[in-house]
Amino acid sequence: MITFPISSYFLTVHNLFSGNTTYAGALAALVANIVLMGYVIVAFQDDKSEREIDAAAAANEKKKSR
Repeated sequence: MITFPISSYFLTVHNLFSGNTTYAGALAALVANIVLMGYVIVAFQDDKSEREIDAAAAANEKKKSR
């Protein structure tokens, strides 16, 4: 995940932007934000699935205790 912004900078600074480091840096910052958003989305989905599993386990325990 950390390699995407760094590699996007070095791959585009000479190939796409002809040495303009400002544009390559802006692209690297954009890629870093995309990676961060992806991490947050995955973290929320993982937390949601854990809560659903915990709720199902609690319901099963409640049924067993009756």
